[in-house]
Amino acid sequence: MKTKNLLFRSATLIVASSLILTSCLGESEYEKQVKIDDQIISEYLEENDIQAQKHSSGLYYLAVTPNSSGATLKKNDVVSFYYSISRLDGTVIESINKNEDEPAKFKLLSYTIIPEGLDQAIDLMRVGEKFRFFIPSYLAYGSYSTGDFSTNCNFIIDIEVTDVESEAQINENQLDSIEAYMTEKYPVHQLFATGLYFVDSIPGTGSMPMEGDRVNVDFTRMYLDNDTIKSVNNTSFRLNRGEAVQGLEDGIRQMKEGGVAILIMPASLGFKQSLCVIPQKTRQDLLDDKIVSSEVLPYSIIKYVVKLNTIN
Repeated sequence: MKTKNLLFRSATLIVASSLILTSCLGESEYEKQVKIDDQIISEYLEENDIQAQKHSSGLYYLAVTPNSSGATLKKNDVVSFYYSISRLDGTVIESINKNEDEPAKFKLLSYTIIPEGLDQAIDLMRVGEKFRFFIPSYLAYGSYSTGDFSTNCNFIIDIEVTDVESEAQINENQLDSIEAYMTEKYPVHQLFATGLYFVDSIPGTGSMPMEGDRVNVDFTRMYLDNDTIKSVNNTSFRLNRGEAVQGLEDGIRQMKEGGVAILIMPASLGFKQSLCVIPQKTRQDLLDDKIVSSEVLPYSIIKYVVKLNTIN
């Protein structure tokens, strides 16, 4: 059964607001939980003869595979990493490994990762290193729970950092990937200076929208592999009011009423850094409970199929 008596600290993103989980306890209760978590983790480390160091934030860390020659990480770097997250009893909740999966990504020290303790944890690492972190509940999910972990759960999280990029590098690489994709899938397309790729799939016969118009659209949002993120019918918003991501608005401006278009855009025109959730499968629980609103994985290329129904 889920417990929802948490406080969440909100972090404002460029495109949309995401909520970062923190403890919802009053100050005295919070301090009490800090002591409880620290005792549990300290006893676990002692019982298992693990020589981990304590960080000033309260988490514990152990360098499993050091790499003194690896690139250091700095604030706002986009870090790619693989991970395994377990409960303190050793039960593995989720693993993302380099032999089978795409790495997770997040923008370092930007309050866009859950558990929030990983923000400071990964900041300790270099590219090519593997660390094991012992994350107390008050730096993770607090009193929130799912079918995978209970309230006030402490976690063991193994992290392997494999790459670091700037947002400019990501955008350049994504544009190259999209160009190759478009050449294969949609050779007849338009490319705009912003990086938006536009396919006029079914040309409309009505008028084109102007700035400030209210448009009514149907759309399906998906990743480039056509994995659907969300489908919406008869949703309305005004252009140039920041009510939709830039790439969607830019694409609708090129359409005529009654038309259908395919829009493909880099993350810079979509959901940018979004919110990184570890384990990834917990994102749906958080969405269902309306704790976060960020559906899209960080730094994702996004594809829309849009029908422009009406313009008002």
